Amino acid sequence: MAADPADEPKCYDVVIDEGNYLMARVMAGSGIMATMLVFSGLFHSVLRRMGQPSVISHILAGIVVGPTLLGRVVDLRQVGVEDASSVLLSVLKYLRVLLLFFIGIELDLRYLRHNLRRSVAIACGGSTLCLALGVIGGPFFYGLMHPLEFPIQRDKLRESTALFAIVLISTASPVLIRIVTELKLTGSETGQLAIGAAFANDMASVAALSVMMVRNNLFGEELPALWMKAVSFAAMVATAWGVTAVTARVARLLNRLSRGRRYISAPELCFLLLLVSFLSEVSRWLGYSATMAGFLIGLNMPREGPTARTIVDRLGGPVHRVLMPIFFGAIGARLDFRRVGSRMDVVHFAQAVVFVTLLSAAGNVVGTVVAGRALGVVTAQEGVVLGFLLNVKGYADILAINFANAVGVWGEKAQAVLLLSSIVNTFMAGPAAAAIVRQQRRAAQYQPPRCLQDTRADHDLRVLACVHAAAGVHSMLALADLSNYGSSSSGAVYLLHLVELVSSRKYTITHHLYQFRGELGGDDDDDVDDWGSAREIDDVAAAVSAFTNTNVAAALPVRQTTAISSLDSMDTDVCNAAEDARASLLLVPFRKDLRYDGRMVCRREGRRQLNQRVLQRAPCTVGVLAERRRLMLAGDDDRIPLQVAALFLGGPDDREAVAYAARLAAHPLASVTVCRLLPAATRRRPLAMATTADEDAMADEEFMADLHARLVVTGQVAYTETHVGSGAEMADALRAMAEAYSLIVLGRSGGGAWAEEMTRGLGECCGDEVPELGPIGELLASDEFRGGGSVLALQQHSVHKTRTRKQEEQPPQQSSSPPSQC
Repeated sequence: MAADPADEPKCYDVVIDEGNYLMARVMAGSGIMATMLVFSGLFHSVLRRMGQPSVISHILAGIVVGPTLLGRVVDLRQVGVEDASSVLLSVLKYLRVLLLFFIGIELDLRYLRHNLRRSVAIACGGSTLCLALGVIGGPFFYGLMHPLEFPIQRDKLRESTALFAIVLISTASPVLIRIVTELKLTGSETGQLAIGAAFANDMASVAALSVMMVRNNLFGEELPALWMKAVSFAAMVATAWGVTAVTARVARLLNRLSRGRRYISAPELCFLLLLVSFLSEVSRWLGYSATMAGFLIGLNMPREGPTARTIVDRLGGPVHRVLMPIFFGAIGARLDFRRVGSRMDVVHFAQAVVFVTLLSAAGNVVGTVVAGRALGVVTAQEGVVLGFLLNVKGYADILAINFANAVGVWGEKAQAVLLLSSIVNTFMAGPAAAAIVRQQRRAAQYQPPRCLQDTRADHDLRVLACVHAAAGVHSMLALADLSNYGSSSSGAVYLLHLVELVSSRKYTITHHLYQFRGELGGDDDDDVDDWGSAREIDDVAAAVSAFTNTNVAAALPVRQTTAISSLDSMDTDVCNAAEDARASLLLVPFRKDLRYDGRMVCRREGRRQLNQRVLQRAPCTVGVLAERRRLMLAGDDDRIPLQVAALFLGGPDDREAVAYAARLAAHPLASVTVCRLLPAATRRRPLAMATTADEDAMADEEFMADLHARLVVTGQVAYTETHVGSGAEMADALRAMAEAYSLIVLGRSGGGAWAEEMTRGLGECCGDEVPELGPIGELLASDEFRGGGSVLALQQHSVHKTRTRKQEEQPPQQSSSPPSQC
């Protein structure tokens, strides 16, 4: 029987309509995600200036595209979409596992080994009080959110109380790490304790949440026997261990197959991600949570080798730019504050938010302060800072809220209250901690140290040495040890490792902070470029250890810290570290490094601008070291005496340089010669009869007379005079000195009454408008003096520079007194 021709157009119309319907849903979903990403970027561009993490911007963007605002204008049901949250959650249905997998990779529990006892003590203090407050306030919160429920279901009350305690205890460690970095606390003890305690809180919250998820998946509302619970949890542990062990073994296999390469191939990366998704689904079939399995797999992944580097470098941008905004935006888009307002008046809702916020803040702050003071770990002010930092939310608490929504423990009202409370806690953590840190620094009343020329040689000289790589560690530490050889008290050398945070790795900042290996020379020795800057950090630590082990006679302990920042803001880290160390001398490396052929090359142009900003803003005397020869100490194999020359033309910087060289003369292996350069016009005139036209020249004569009486007459320091009449004669005199001495110390400014006459023409030789080493220092460090000694240019500290730096950070104040020199 032939079909009715009239049916054919109907079938065709149905196909066309279904196709248009599907395309409309796809376009609507793409539009929602694009709109949310745009709003997230706009919010973050404003909130980041207030020290807020991106999580808050993502949630606020989700609220905007949700039913609260844009959902009221656009009716998505016409294209088959219920609301914006359903679109975002459908995208995350299969990508949520990969997101938690990446978050697990970002956490490294090996960081806890460096501050294990103190970090766990701080975490236990805040968590214990939060747990107590959660147990006490949990039933009250449940009753506040369900005022009409009678009789109260005890099972739901218990689950609500447990989840409420998890929300109070949880700390979003990735968010905290970014806040600590923005506050410039990464190198401080407070920042390191905060990161370690956040890891401990994260692990405790995730473990408790995993137990609740497994119990709900296996037993539901039933109450099984004790032996059934034990067997089930043993199976859960075995499942979690199995999937993580398989993935870790596959990752190590890929590392061996990719040995000698920086990254694994794209097919290998896709295979690994598919394996993670498959094993997570397997664990879900066995009763465990797929998202928790993905998180544990990432947590157990080996951090060394090209596999982990590929995951972080290739997935860091997409995860932080797309997946995380969608993940947190879906949470905000699920909330409809209009319906919340219709069911609960505004006062009642505000009371609930304030109640949860105060419980979380009080539990973390008070518990951290009490634990820190009781165990003697931190001071009260540091405990307050740690408490506010540990109150940052954004990960485990979101998972707890999602789980409570899935099992029907909390309704939409409770979710809105807890989510808004998490936003408030995270929002106030950064500004509160920043305000306390600023108050601490003001209370410390840092006074600029005296100049080196006014410091006695037997007094301790606090030195902060900065390095970019391991190659400069030995010379910097040797110079710091030489500076304190004759001091009566045993101080310490502060070494600051400057790690540049490049834009391609700004999303993997956690690895810059805590990527250390347990032992040098492990299984990853062949991976020469391992894990970005981690190898640099390890090399610097190894160089410090080698220096302290070799030079046993160097009694000064080395306190090493790491500053991770972009070159544009690294000068703030250096100046803050100098203030924290109460340094009298700040040593920074020259922008150029010595190449194998003896030439000085600049491998990073931004270092010159960094050094210039440090010279302008430093709170103490600054020394710029251009290293050309290795400085030897008594513990080195080659015990050649160190020949030091101190150039003196005149001026405060030259006086500072000679004063510093005089301190080096106390070392038995250091032979110091003060070389005073005078114009040819004074050749036939005795030094004592030289006229002084200004106060600076008078200060020079007084300083040199005191040097003669104390050190030259006694034979501790040699003294020579060289008369020059032009820049060409100056260059000839410098060339002879460069070959004869291992270290040349000079002032950066090269001032004095006759400096212009003697240095005429040297400015064109260096070619720099603002030379780091000064005109004479730049000439000594140039390729024209190849084979010469190392150059150390000192700039005397001026109180006016510290005042200027403070005025850049604070509102300007009127001052009637003129700037004074040291």
